[in-house]
Amino acid sequence: MRLPARVRARESNSVYNVRSPRLLASWLPVALTAVVLLQSVVGHAALRPAAMVLTLVWLAVVYPATRATERAFVAAVLASTAAVVAMGADWRALLGTGLDRATTFVALLASLGLLRDAARTSRAVRRAGNWLIRQSPSWRFLAIALGGHGFGIALNMGAVTLLGTLIKRSNTLEAAGGDPEIVAIREERMNVALLQGFFAMLVWSPMAISVAFTLSMIPSVTWFQVGPPALAIAALFLATGWIVDRIKWPPSRRRSRPQPGPKPPARDVLPMLGIIVGLVSTVLGAKALFGFGMVEAITWFAGLFALGWLFVQYLRAGFRRAFVATGRRLGRHVVRFVPDTRGEQIVLGSASFLGVTLATLLQGLGASALLDAWQPSGPVLSLAIVLFVVVGSQFGIVALVTSAIAGGAVMGMARMPMTDLDLVLSLQVGWCLSATLSAYSGGTMLMARIIDRDPSVFRTWNLPWAIVCYALFAAIAWWRI
Repeated sequence: MRLPARVRARESNSVYNVRSPRLLASWLPVALTAVVLLQSVVGHAALRPAAMVLTLVWLAVVYPATRATERAFVAAVLASTAAVVAMGADWRALLGTGLDRATTFVALLASLGLLRDAARTSRAVRRAGNWLIRQSPSWRFLAIALGGHGFGIALNMGAVTLLGTLIKRSNTLEAAGGDPEIVAIREERMNVALLQGFFAMLVWSPMAISVAFTLSMIPSVTWFQVGPPALAIAALFLATGWIVDRIKWPPSRRRSRPQPGPKPPARDVLPMLGIIVGLVSTVLGAKALFGFGMVEAITWFAGLFALGWLFVQYLRAGFRRAFVATGRRLGRHVVRFVPDTRGEQIVLGSASFLGVTLATLLQGLGASALLDAWQPSGPVLSLAIVLFVVVGSQFGIVALVTSAIAGGAVMGMARMPMTDLDLVLSLQVGWCLSATLSAYSGGTMLMARIIDRDPSVFRTWNLPWAIVCYALFAAIAWWRI
């Protein structure tokens, strides 16, 4: 029997229809992630081109639904590919390396997406977020900054969505006693605290895309080498944010008013703290034990950790039902949420590819030779790298691209005036400060949508902090290099 036209249309648009592009957009990233993970274990050479083919097919499927930003990145990839081929270098091996790295980062984001989905329904996340927002005015800035830092480790960009929404809901005119000036002050202080805490995480966290990207570009440095000094820099930046806030907003200017209702107990934050420590320990332990690269370790064990997190959430219903519920949740996640991460995957995958091709192109164009002719000292070059990444971000050039350009040019120098470790630290600091000051970074644009503001407002709010942090890093660079 022939179905009515309206029913046929509904069936043809269903995400469960095998001919639906959305279904392919759902399952192709899962398939290529599985191949990447299998390759990292067995090391079979035939799996590498299989993963690359899946990536190209996935890109062809999702490309019609992409936005202008993603299409610009794809166009840049095609242009750099043509330029590499025209240069006459060993372009087959070079493009293969770039595509392999892009595939790995697409798989990484698929794994991190499952982690964000697990956090979406976690009571530990909600309780910890509520505890942070409900702190007294004297400690609220530091609490939210530390919360944005910690939540960012576990949830990445999901931390901005979660805490930003909680801040928006809590900062009402009623909670401020009818005083709109208190609302405005709280809006600035709490959102600045969240973004500064979140972006300071980009300097050191093994779960941060920035760290994974930079270490993949400079494989001579491991996280265990860069982690301790980078963590110390991030802690210094967090303390600087708190001090700048105290100077800018002394008690006489804050016009503070206590939040209505009882204050949540401190024990509400402990489960979330355990999740963060457990996640980082799992990834770093697996990397040390199995010898994975950082990206592979995160892809493997962030996904496994997320599945365990989901299982625990359903465990109240019994062991067997928890297994069934976790499996169903995983299927829903793939169908509903995986296609929506295509923008992040295209941008990060493209930038990973560009990180390979631009390094070769810059050397061919003489960028490294120009740096050799300049002969800067190590500290001067370090600060120039940070400034280059920050300035580029003001024109909408994301740190993924500027860090690849800067890193490629410096590594191509005949004699680098700094160590590879110092280069990594410079790129990470540039990534942190550029994301905080840029109106085009993912975090500032997301927060701007939540609070209904122009993203450029965060440049004004964060500029004093960024200037002090840059000066402090200058002192560190002169001491280290």
